[in-house]
Parts: sequence; C-alpha cells; structure tokens
Amino acid sequence: MSAQNTLYNKTMRNINALNETIDAGYGSQYCRLLKLSRNKWLAVYTVRTNKGYKIDPQGGLRLEIALSEDNGNTWSILARLKDPGRDLDNGQLIQLPNGHILLACRSVRWQSSYRLPVYESKDGGKNWEPLSIIDYNEGTEGSLGNPDKGVYEPHFVLLKNRQLAVFYANEKHVTQTPSYSQVISERISPDGGKTWGHEIFVAHDPDNKDARPGMPVCTRMKNGDYIAVYEVCGTKGCNIYQKISSDGINWAVGLGKAVPGQTGAPFIQSLTDGRLIITSNRGNISMSDQFGKSWTLQNRPWHFEKPYEQDWQQALWPSVYQFGPDKIGVTAALPASKQNKGHQVTIRFGHFKK
Repeated sequence: MSAQNTLYNKTMRNINALNETIDAGYGSQYCRLLKLSRNKWLAVYTVRTNKGYKIDPQGGLRLEIALSEDNGNTWSILARLKDPGRDLDNGQLIQLPNGHILLACRSVRWQSSYRLPVYESKDGGKNWEPLSIIDYNEGTEGSLGNPDKGVYEPHFVLLKNRQLAVFYANEKHVTQTPSYSQVISERISPDGGKTWGHEIFVAHDPDNKDARPGMPVCTRMKNGDYIAVYEVCGTKGCNIYQKISSDGINWAVGLGKAVPGQTGAPFIQSLTDGRLIITSNRGNISMSDQFGKSWTLQNRPWHFEKPYEQDWQQALWPSVYQFGPDKIGVTAALPASKQNKGHQVTIRFGHFKK
C-alpha cells in the first residue's frame, strides 16, 4: 500500500450529545464502538456530570451508551451506567454469539479500590445488569497508592474456540517478587463472561521492573493469528509495541516489537481485506498489508495546533473502525472549545484505496 492515500471528510461529528451541563474542565472521553448490524452501532464513552465522588457521595465518572442507526452519522443516548461513590471509565463492548452484549470497564476509588466489572445487556444496550468481576484489588483508604496497585483498560476478544478473552493493564505485581511496575494481563472465560480463569502474562519486561506496558488492544487477523498492541511507558516513552500469537492465549516473553510513528493509547483493527489499521494519541494512522511485519503512515485525520511533544492531549484515547468496504471511522476526544478545557468525543470518516 502506498503512503498518504486516506482521504477524510471535512466534517467531524460529535458522538456524545449530553442534554445536561458537563462539569467545566472535563467533558467526555475514551470512546469505543460496537457494530451490531449493517448500519447499527453502539458507542460507550466516559462523561462527568457531577462534582466527583470525593465531593459528592453519589458522584463519580459515569459511562454513557449511545446508538446510531445510520452507520455512525447521528447518535442518540441509549443508557447511562453509574456506580455511586466510584469512577467508571475505560468502557469496551462486545457482542456474544447469543446476541447478548457485554460491557467491561474500570471502577475505581483511587488508591483504595480497583475493579474490572462486566455488565450484560440482553436488549441491545438499553438495560444493563452486573455479570462478573474480571479482576480487583481492595484495600483501606490510601493503602493501594505509592506506588499505585490498580487494574485498568479491559479489552474483550472472541477467540477461535468461541471462548471470551479479556486483556488489561495490571499494577498488582509491583509489590511481588519479581516486581513489575505494570504488565499486560489476560484472562479467559469459558462461559460468556460469567467466570474468569487464571492470569496470563501477555507483555512485561523481565529485565526492567520499571517498564509499564498498558492500554492493550487485540484483534484477530485474517490469517487467523492475533495481534496485540499496547503502549510501554516508564522505559520506552509510551511508544507502541506489538506482539503476535497463533491462538490469542500463548505469548512470547518480553515487550515485543515497536510500531513506528505511534505513541500512547493505541487502537488496532483488522479490515475485511486483511490489512491492519492502527492509531494512537499521536494522532497518526498507520496501515499494514503484511500482518504487522511493516507499517505505512497515512494521512492524519486531526489537525494539531502544536507538535505532539508540546501537547499530547490534542486527540486522546482514539479508536478506529471499518464502516464500509473502503470507509473507516476514527474517534478521539478532542478539545471541546477554547472556553472549555475539557474534551468532546468526535468521529471523523475517511476512505482508503482498496
């Protein structure tokens, strides 16, 4: 594939359409999509509509679920999830073969309680019920800080055997021997997310305990293999690394291979023609027609006022999806306005050469 062949529409559409005041200085962020049918999509993203759990006992970050029935052009709020007294964030969706939809996220009281809950919807995302906890760490107030010992950023993948896998960032090993500041963990559910198996190490650095691989995303490639991508902070400047597995369960030891031109919070998608597409906080789009062996930079969907090195918050927590044979949609949390320091979840559509 030749470079610079992705053309983006001039217009950008807001996914979130809150009908209440958002606390100044925040807004919405961390959007993930799920395709339900040809033109029907769900979105989950994080919003703040109160003063937070430290001030308001009923407060905390919340998740909002939105629906599009016109292939992502317009969105309407379908549901909201909250856990009073806790922050919900890092939402991600998957549809099981039986049609049920699962939502994983992080639920946090900072430095005292970390959980990765799973919610289930049997009616297309309108109503949600708690299903399970993937992993957790509980302590007294402040006991899980300095250093933090949390779990974050779950990402579901259906494996070839129809088992459900989840990947997440895990700080719980920092006080163990050997000690790791953060690793990428994986667990497998044999029963659609009701129970979870033992922890599997996907990425860690056995030679440097300060490495912090995090924010994992995994997809199954057209050749049947699985590719996982993640940032590596602490020792690698939050640059993006990748690793490939034949079954999505067994992974080589180490940090894997660097992905050029991508930094912070990656997201990867396998297209129907077999190519891979990846983005990150750096705002770049890269594609691979060799199952990750090499990558080619494409046109960037976002205009940055400053170089990434001067301001890394210009397009936060992006994701990318295929909306048609040659059409992609890229989401990110962009600055909402000069008057509001917060961000607003936005989607921009582009076309690439077949």
